[in-house]
Amino acid sequence: MNEEQAYKKTGLTILETALAALEKATGLRGTIAVGGGGADARAGHCAPGAMVTFTGGNKKYRYAVEIKTVDRPATLGVIQNKFEGYTLPGLLAAPYITAEMAEHCRTNNIQFIDTAGNAYLKAEGLHVFIAGQKRTLQNTPAAKYRANTTAGMKVVFALLCRPALLNAPYREIARAAGVALGIVGGVFYGLTERGQIVGDVRKLPRRFVDAGRLVEEWVINYPVRLRPKLAARRFAAPDVNWWGKAQPEAGTALWGGEVAVEMLTQYRKPGTGVLYLQGDPTKLVIARRLKADPKGNVEIVDKFWDFEAATDKQHVVPPLLVYADLMATGDPRNYEAAKLVYGRYIANAYD
Repeated sequence: MNEEQAYKKTGLTILETALAALEKATGLRGTIAVGGGGADARAGHCAPGAMVTFTGGNKKYRYAVEIKTVDRPATLGVIQNKFEGYTLPGLLAAPYITAEMAEHCRTNNIQFIDTAGNAYLKAEGLHVFIAGQKRTLQNTPAAKYRANTTAGMKVVFALLCRPALLNAPYREIARAAGVALGIVGGVFYGLTERGQIVGDVRKLPRRFVDAGRLVEEWVINYPVRLRPKLAARRFAAPDVNWWGKAQPEAGTALWGGEVAVEMLTQYRKPGTGVLYLQGDPTKLVIARRLKADPKGNVEIVDKFWDFEAATDKQHVVPPLLVYADLMATGDPRNYEAAKLVYGRYIANAYD
């Protein structure tokens, strides 16, 4: 089972558990149909095409299902907007809805069920409102957020640097991010579940909801989740200005850190250099007479992405990575440079 299939299974587990809890509390039975429901029945990134049909008396009530974890009112706003695009009534299936959130759902006419037996259903001849049921470990299926894993961060990096990839085929995204195809679906599920992206390509183009927050999260996690996996090696350069003479092949070896700041902004002369390299560094090390030194001023790091960026021609990594490297140094002098890079290249990149 690949990552995407695993996430579909997780979503269906939440839905099945919620329906079982509803039936226990009310006697109302729901049946699930996955796939083949047509555009009007499509819902939920982890279980595309999921529909639920409730039978009450001689009537049937059909819903398109959105499966999400809800921990803030803003998430409900995203769900409500999505429901407005369905031709069937929308139904939120969540691991747990607090009493406060349940009331918010009722006020805004967002029908829901959860794995604890809380529910709000309202249609002609059907009215259910249950709130305050306690959450237990047994009725809360675990769902891992993949966007902050090593592979997931590569996918998010590609999406943030090339927003057009949001609506590209999964295979193209996987190739750009340098990850296995099965990783992409799980990352999209997590981002959608958290309300960080909306849209599903088939009806509405995907877009970031709050790219700034996602950038912040990526930058915070990069030095502890992804960078340690990139085989960083340090060297001492014979000349502090050697980087100015080095002309790495565009797209294959790219500057990050302080050298990148100098190339992008001419803010200040670099004291150290970070070079993201694709392939074996031996040839470069010999040509530039670099000597292995754990305290050296040159760091060579594995290049982990495979897409063209606007800064390639300047031999510089995408600005998001420049910003992340600067923030990771902990050097107050680099914070000012980071702010400059952010303001010029990142702040308005997602308008």
